[in-house]
Amino acid sequence: MYKIILMSERISDNVKAVFFDHDDTLVDTIGSKWAQHKFIASKYYGRELTEKDLREHWGKPLEDLFRLFYNTDDIQQAMDYTLAHHEEFPKPLFPETIPTLRRLHAAGKIVGIITATLRFSFEHDLDLHNVPREIIDYTQTADDTEFHKPDPRVFVPAKAWLAGRSIEPGQTLYVGDGLKDMQAALGAGFNFLGVESGLVTASEFRQNGAESVASIAEVYK
Repeated sequence: MYKIILMSERISDNVKAVFFDHDDTLVDTIGSKWAQHKFIASKYYGRELTEKDLREHWGKPLEDLFRLFYNTDDIQQAMDYTLAHHEEFPKPLFPETIPTLRRLHAAGKIVGIITATLRFSFEHDLDLHNVPREIIDYTQTADDTEFHKPDPRVFVPAKAWLAGRSIEPGQTLYVGDGLKDMQAALGAGFNFLGVESGLVTASEFRQNGAESVASIAEVYK
């Protein structure tokens, strides 16, 4: 039976796998990519994005963001602009990301990252920050499924992979910074723990029935 994991339990012995969201959970995406969206909108589309615009739509699939932020249906052109300036706006890695993943791996937990980021961008982030691949057992990106959070079907590939290792959804914890992360995780039968490094505050997680921690550093000590 799935549940929202309680902070007092944190990561119990029953939890065999810990999966993480990527953006704003392991890396600080808001700071860098909001700046990139503002830059592209201004330079190529003559639009001035406000924080309100960005906050309202943040977390939606990339193609939807292109349409909303740039007012265009030419997704390929928007992607070309994004790729052209991709490396100018790197996502900083949160300081405790690698130590936390190392501790979990050393404790014998299966460690995975499930993200709506495209594979090329995700791999770039790992390479940029020299994230040790040997401490990550599973990765899944937007290239691996047609579904997006909060749809729990986004986790179908991960659940199949876990089943091949005799790990049940109820033995899996998903850690993410958004309410869509929570909804998708619970819908898939996973446990959930929020991190307050994105746009959702501790009180907002609590109002929605979820426990949360301040940052990735608090997930597993």
